Amino acid sequence: MGKKQEELPAMEGPGVSRPKIKEIEVAADKYVEVRDKRMALTEKEITARTGLIQAMADHKVTEYVYDDQKVVLVHGVDKVKVRHVKDETDDAE
Repeated sequence: MGKKQEELPAMEGPGVSRPKIKEIEVAADKYVEVRDKRMALTEKEITARTGLIQAMADHKVTEYVYDDQKVVLVHGVDKVKVRHVKDETDDAE
């Protein structure tokens, strides 16, 4: 990455110095904060997904249903799906 160019001393005003737009700076700071939180959650999600895949492999199951959730291990890739499933009595009505 290139060296950051510094502003020339005593050179201020329109067309010479970079404009300061507070609204953009505040919005950018807010975005960075939210992005960083999302990235931290993504790391936790990956760890949790890996644990779920490993548990299913340890128990040699590719599908598992509990409460109102269905877990499906996708073959060929490290992917697992957890879906909300309807109670079978709901379908009969």
